[in-house]
Amino acid sequence: MKFEPVKLTKIIEQNYSHLMPDFFEMQTEYLASLNLIYNDLDASLVAMVLTSQIYKNKFNKINSKDKISLNYFYQKKNFRLPASTFKIKEISSIINLPRETVRRKKEKLIKDKLIILDKKNKLFTLNTDIFEKKIIDVQIENLSKFLSKFSVFFSRSGFFVKEVSKEQIKKDVEEKFLLYLTKFLDFQISYFAKMKTLVDIESIFIFLLCKLNTTSKIKEKEEATKSKDIFGKMNSINNTFGLNVTSIAEITKVPRTTVLRKIVHLEKIGMLKKDKFKRYASDDLNNSDESKKLLSIMNHNIKLLGVFFSQCLEMYSTKT
Repeated sequence: MKFEPVKLTKIIEQNYSHLMPDFFEMQTEYLASLNLIYNDLDASLVAMVLTSQIYKNKFNKINSKDKISLNYFYQKKNFRLPASTFKIKEISSIINLPRETVRRKKEKLIKDKLIILDKKNKLFTLNTDIFEKKIIDVQIENLSKFLSKFSVFFSRSGFFVKEVSKEQIKKDVEEKFLLYLTKFLDFQISYFAKMKTLVDIESIFIFLLCKLNTTSKIKEKEEATKSKDIFGKMNSINNTFGLNVTSIAEITKVPRTTVLRKIVHLEKIGMLKKDKFKRYASDDLNNSDESKKLLSIMNHNIKLLGVFFSQCLEMYSTKT
């Protein structure tokens, strides 16, 4: 069954204040899990590209349902990528990282044995032994919860999507894990690459965390608000507590001194604001020094979300 991304994007835009807190929750928890695995968010971006390429490289040779499941994910010997396909210039362009940084992060991934390089056969393999199952389970749980909440909302709004429980989606994700994984990674790569045209990945994490806190409070007391309206109403409807630097550092695992430095820049360009108690929340994006660029990025990413959600629904509705 085909789902039109444009229609899904429109629903998201019209109900931004109700739907996006769940999205920001998924994104912040995903970044937190990446920190646990890689302890380096820039390296995790490089790993996302490599991981996506590794599994896409085998898809056209897979003809069994068992070979796309979560269990099969851990059989690393079945998934390899020719080393020649790792093109630093290309990956640098995809994730908006300098070439030298991409090269260093690739070497770090190999040194940390997150990516295994078979020098003799010139092949890359993802070291799935190092990926703790509990971390993958948390990521699946978060994705399933997010997709379920969106489907329930669309169903109750009279949209054509049927209501699907978290348990139903989770079961499907585990059975078709590699299909969902590549779509999820491609979405995240595009999402963070677009955000990185404005700020670095650690600043994105801090911004998303504050955005989650702000939009969650707004959701509790507001009717559904369109994205273009909420971006300009942030000051008038946000009289809730923000997050202090210590809380941000503890949650993101970014050093406190680094958080302070990143926040100065986020304040300067108008993405965050500080109250008299030095608590930080999302600011009115229309008043940002980078408002035109930032609003363009946010709108672009909402469209990406519509595409990603439509792909997930199609995978869910497809019997394998």
